[in-house]
Amino acid sequence: MRRSDGHRTREAILDAAEYLFSINGLNGVSIRRITQRSSTDLASVNYYFSTKEALFREVLVRRVRSMSVERHKRLAGFRETGDQLGDVRALLDHFVSPLMGDTTEACQQLANYRRLISLVANSKVWQDQVFREHYDPTAKAFIDRLCTILPGLPAPIACWGFNFFLGSLTNAMAETGRVDRLSDGACRSTDLFTMKSQLIAFAAYALVCMQVKESTA
Repeated sequence: MRRSDGHRTREAILDAAEYLFSINGLNGVSIRRITQRSSTDLASVNYYFSTKEALFREVLVRRVRSMSVERHKRLAGFRETGDQLGDVRALLDHFVSPLMGDTTEACQQLANYRRLISLVANSKVWQDQVFREHYDPTAKAFIDRLCTILPGLPAPIACWGFNFFLGSLTNAMAETGRVDRLSDGACRSTDLFTMKSQLIAFAAYALVCMQVKESTA
């Protein structure tokens, strides 16, 4: 097998697994279903990933590598304007955009990955095994910059606020349709770009207000 063929086979397995895991989770998907969807065989899955758990872990970390690079690139180029609310909104946008995609096409390409992250974000097992190493360092870098923008916001409060922001983000990315029901159809959970702008606006305003509260306490 040529190296290019091997790369295509590996990516086909990861793409199929990402789609199936995002719908049914780790325990709801068999290796057989993954090989059927990826048009590969059991030997290939065993060769590249050894176990289903190892495959699941690789699916989780595959996209975060490039996403973290892009987030740090945007963070390095970020310049504050002195408008605290506007700067916090811009900072949060820099964090969300690599996960959401800047175009409709990019957004669609990341759809399965977002749903998978939403599915496992509250799992302590995967928080310890994957999020701690691959997600937390970048999140901490953004929290540090948030504290620079809002110097009156104590670091622990900034951590709480950013954690609430992450929880809202993972919930909204799941596209459960609940906001559709609550709004009687006026809002759509599939309208991710509107969700993104609304979430960032609410989170930024809350963080700035918390700084004011702490400053006057």
